[in-house]
This record gives sequence, C-alpha cells and structure tokens, in this order.
Amino acid sequence: MKKRTIGFRDLLERLLPVEQLSPVDRHRVQRALRSGLATEVEHAALHAIEMLEQQGVLRRLPAESTATAPVVRYQAPGRIDVITLQMPGPQVRDGVTVQNRSALPMQAPTRLDQVRRLVRLDDPLIFSDPRTGTTRAGLLDQLAQAGRELLGEADVRYFGKEDGPEESAERPIDLGLAADVLQHHGMLFHCPDTERSSALTVESRRQGARSLVAVAVTGSEGGAIGHLEVRGHEVHAFDASDLAMISLLADFCGGVLERATRIEKLVFVDPLTGAYNRSYYDLQVRNEIARAQREQSSLALLICDIDDFKSFNTSFGYEAGNQVLVQVAGTLRNGVRPFDTVARWGGEEFAVLLTPPVAEDDVMAICERLRAGVERTPIRLEGLDGRSHRVHVTMSFGVAMFPDHADNPADLWRAANTALLKAKRPPKNQIVFHRTGAEKKFGLQ
Repeated sequence: MKKRTIGFRDLLERLLPVEQLSPVDRHRVQRALRSGLATEVEHAALHAIEMLEQQGVLRRLPAESTATAPVVRYQAPGRIDVITLQMPGPQVRDGVTVQNRSALPMQAPTRLDQVRRLVRLDDPLIFSDPRTGTTRAGLLDQLAQAGRELLGEADVRYFGKEDGPEESAERPIDLGLAADVLQHHGMLFHCPDTERSSALTVESRRQGARSLVAVAVTGSEGGAIGHLEVRGHEVHAFDASDLAMISLLADFCGGVLERATRIEKLVFVDPLTGAYNRSYYDLQVRNEIARAQREQSSLALLICDIDDFKSFNTSFGYEAGNQVLVQVAGTLRNGVRPFDTVARWGGEEFAVLLTPPVAEDDVMAICERLRAGVERTPIRLEGLDGRSHRVHVTMSFGVAMFPDHADNPADLWRAANTALLKAKRPPKNQIVFHRTGAEKKFGLQ
C-alpha cells in the first residue's frame, strides 16, 4: 500500500467523513478551516477523529510493533485506506509527564456506556434541585461518584475556567499547572508521584494527593471551559488504561456541563434583563444567610425600584419600558462586586444581595454608587412616534442588613421593603436604611 503524507487540513477536507459528525462537531470543523490557523485545524481534526471513533465510523487499529515513534492508526470499516497519525512523544517537566490525548490506549472507548450510565449525560435535568443547589452542583457530585467507581479511590474535581472563589470551596493544586492544562487542551498532564514535583509537593501534601492527573474539558466551540483534576492517594495510582478513561470522562463532561449551564439560565435568569430571577434570589438569600450565620458575619439586601416607571410605558410604549428595565439591570450588575446577586423581583423592582462579609459603610458606598450610576446614565428610547428620545431614570432604594434588622429571609425582605416605602416618598431618588429607631437617609434630599 502506497503511503502519502498529508496535512490536517487535507485530512478534514478529503479523507475524514465529517458529514457523519454531529452538527456541533461539524460546525467546529468548519470554523477551524475558516480560521486558517494550523493549531485550530489540528485540534479540530483530532477531535473529529475521536468523535468518529466513538460513533464506530472509524476503528482504531493495533499499534505497529516496529514503530519507532508513538503512532495511532485508524481505518473506516469496509475501506482499505489507513490513517496513521504520528504523535509527539511524552515530555517530562518537573515530575509531570505531558502526553497527547490521542495517543492514549484504545481500551477506554469500550467502557463508553459505563461512563454514560455513571454520569447520566443524557439528562442533566435530574440534577436540578432549586431547594438545595444548582444543576451543575448536582452534576459535579455525580461526576465525583463516577470517578470513584471508574478509578477506585481517586477523587475527581472539576474547576471551571471562569469560576470565582464563590463557585468552589477548593482551588486547583497548582494554578500554574491549571493554566498549562487550559492552554494545551489536547494534552494530558500526569504526575505519578507529587513528591517529585517541586511545584506540586506542598499543596499535594495538604490535600492528600500523592499522584495527580489533569486534563482540560472543552466546550462545543472547541475552547477549554475548565479542567478535571483526578487525585490518587497512592504513588503511581493510575496506569495507561486509567489515563485513557480520564480523558474520555473529560470529553463527555464538556457537553453536559454546557447543557447544565443552559438549563440553569432557563431556570434562574430573567429572560428580558439577563439579571437573575426571583427563584434564584430565594435560593441565594437562604444560602448566604446560612453562610453569614456560620461565619458570624453580615450581609445586606437592597430593594431597588425605578421611580415613576409607568410614565415610560405611557409616554413611549411598553417596548420602550422594557428597554429601561434592560439598561437599568445592566447598570446594577456593573455596579456590584462579581460575587453579589442582582435579581429582578418583578415589574420594575430589583433585589440586590450584597454577600457576607459586608460592613454598613461599604453598603452605603455601594448603594450611592448604584443610585448615582442609574441617574447619570442617559437612556435612548424609540417612542411610538418612531423618533428617538433621550430620558433619565432614577431609582429609590430600601436597605436592610442581616443580622441587625432580621435573622431570616422573610423578615429581611420585610425590613428592606419598609425602608423602600419611605424612600419612595417625594422627592424619591434616595436611599433609606431600615432603622429600629431614628431613620437615617442617604442620597438626594
């Protein structure tokens, strides 16, 4: 059989049956080809081969015993053409072996059904429980259980690329390693003995990890959305077959995590403004009060109401009123800390939850920043007459704090709402803190 050397672009355009890929994977291939970037085309080709192998469209052949470099061979059923990929050999850096995921053993795909069953990838809705947590939280618990069943006593952790400190009580063992994994998402990083890695030793000891595997989780667009860390309690806890299984687990996590995120948005996000909705606020205020109680800390609730909102609907139409809501919500979200919560309670009313710990002086400063930000932001509306109008919006704020004014969600809302009723008295556009005694106002008088 005559051998020809071709590039990854030719592989995608001429040899691989990309038409048998899912629509998402076909789109990924087309986007990579349009980009013209060699690395993107290579990643798309390797991913396409993995997907076609999992679908049974391609069959992996045994490695040639005479091969002097790592190679992986594939063949389509009923065809004589053999696709041979020459992979770079593993590299060792500071006790961590870095190897191409496509060069891992072929045994893992035979356990694909087991992965699906354990992680329940076809139905992320089963993890959604608004009483106790989010869709993703339930999925990650299931993922950890799947890791234990597939890999023995190993601990499987997922770290999202954009996760803030409030998303996870833990951190990756090494932030530098995590950054490398996200950047080189076609590679698998394996440290069989963390005591032999200067970067991993201290934190691995603290977390009880004697061996470690890290691998990226990619989304439908092809980029890394996070990474898995699989931690073993013994030296050399993972063999080649385990590494292949971990890579397979990471591949399937990407799709289900994206679906879980979309479900959370449907359940917890107001479709008009992009702020959270009342259901999310109800969940979050319980969680944050419980956290404040554990930490013996404080939090604040701001109820914000757009002044004279009905006048916008009356003068310019309901669509113009919707635009006011959208732009005000954006101003509120941009004016708080990343870990605070902005939720549309209903109509023209928003709830802002300032998470613990937060002192009253900080609450005052944030409230004034929000009030002034809304007032200073000119909003352009298209009226029913088809003309563009520039309007100014103001908001009134009622504020209550836990535990000074209430010790449960219902009483906290009641206290903030009482303050809001006072803030809505003319001239409005002001901030009123709930007070058991003399009332204190901040803002315009």
